[in-house]
Amino acid sequence: MAHENEVDTWVGHRLRDLRSERGITLMTLSEQTGISVTHLSRLEKGHRQPSIGSLLQIARVYGLSVSELIQEQELEDYHLVRAADAQQHPGQDGHYTVLSGPGSTIAVIRVEVEPGKSIKDARHAGEEWLHVLAGEVVFRLSGTDIVLGAGDSVHFDSSKVHRLTNKSERPATVLVASTAATMPMHHPVPSPKPRR
Repeated sequence: MAHENEVDTWVGHRLRDLRSERGITLMTLSEQTGISVTHLSRLEKGHRQPSIGSLLQIARVYGLSVSELIQEQELEDYHLVRAADAQQHPGQDGHYTVLSGPGSTIAVIRVEVEPGKSIKDARHAGEEWLHVLAGEVVFRLSGTDIVLGAGDSVHFDSSKVHRLTNKSERPATVLVASTAATMPMHHPVPSPKPRR
């Protein structure tokens, strides 16, 4: 459990540093993301685990990929994630692993949804593709439920309200590809250019 707290603290510091670099207030970030100031403050202090939806919203405002948001990496010609090295992050709606690299035009995330858990309602500009690797989930899009089993995929307009729920007694693993992280909400808040 201490490890998860360390991860939450590290992600919180990273979120605070990015906001500080851009010189914006929590209120401005709240207005751009639709996430409350209180919730953003708790994320930055490491008191709350970020949901995947929150990370997508914050990344989009900053004009970053989710990978760039939570990992400091140098850009390479390719981004390789070895199975043994994939970092799993705890989230309030399940564990997630970012598989896409920094600067990517899509966010690719593997999500582990625990039995009886739901990923909160999400809604963001762009497209999303889900593929169930293991288990079974109920995918809700604009109030319509679709049961997805291992090997099933769905591609949809992510501006419509959507949610994943695992009603089974076994964990489910879902691969998510989303353009949301690279599509600015209003205007991305760029980091300041280094002075020469």
